[in-house]
Amino acid sequence: MRKLPLILIILILLVTIAQSKIIDKVVAIVGDKIITQYDVESFNPKQVKKIYSIKDEATREKLLKKYYKEVLDFLVNQYVLEIAAEREGIKVSESEVENALNEVLTKNNITIEQLEKVLEENNLTLAKYKYQLKNEILNARIRNALILPKLVVTEEDIKHYIDEHNKELKLDDQFELRIIKIKDKNRLDEIEKFLKKGGSFADAAIKYSVDKTAKSGGYIGWIKLNHLPEKIREKVKGYKEGDIVKIEDNGEITLLFIENFKSKYDIDDKMKDEIVKKIKEKMYPDVVKNWLEKHKATIFIKYM
Repeated sequence: MRKLPLILIILILLVTIAQSKIIDKVVAIVGDKIITQYDVESFNPKQVKKIYSIKDEATREKLLKKYYKEVLDFLVNQYVLEIAAEREGIKVSESEVENALNEVLTKNNITIEQLEKVLEENNLTLAKYKYQLKNEILNARIRNALILPKLVVTEEDIKHYIDEHNKELKLDDQFELRIIKIKDKNRLDEIEKFLKKGGSFADAAIKYSVDKTAKSGGYIGWIKLNHLPEKIREKVKGYKEGDIVKIEDNGEITLLFIENFKSKYDIDDKMKDEIVKKIKEKMYPDVVKNWLEKHKATIFIKYM
């Protein structure tokens, strides 16, 4: 086999070195971490290949510039996240990433070779996939160990959430009611005197009410506020246990006695915990964004 001339070998080596320098060109510095051209272009090689295949130079350069900006900004933010987390004592070791990778293999019952094949079909490398796993673990730790525990949810926040999600939660003020209906206004004075002397509302219902519930002391039972007729609903709002509500309509007088009251805000611990969790989930994006911006302001960032 004929040997290549020395000068040709040197030229090939020079071209290779030159290409390596272009590929490994530093495009950004974040703290003590660097981002290279290779990092950016290998982020989505399929898209890069598609852009480079465009014949029109102006279009190609425009799309390439857009791609670089989007990916570079994303990678810079990821490194900011990593540095900020390290400052808070949160790290993800290589062994933890390997453990996460092994869990993926076990869960899907595949070998590392099979995984690499799947990744290749999706234009991903194993190294890139490990990087994604690391970021997922890191984000989860920041979320669950650092940000969420520090979020404060007040009783007012919970009440506001209940007001906004009444239908979804199926919560409403509830009243245990007794009723007296009379058609003679003179009877109203008699009832008031009866009650002032210590008579119970139930006994007054038995004695004076013309409603069909009179025999049972006017007992209606527990009713949600929204299940009451609109006229009564508006009257009852704001009343509490022990109150008597008077309603006049077409010459008929109705007295409603609120024997017991349960506020829609009186929820059990399980529901309260679920609501607090949802409120924190809603608060999280803005809080973590502010947390990152605060750290970002003190991290050296330079685009090359």
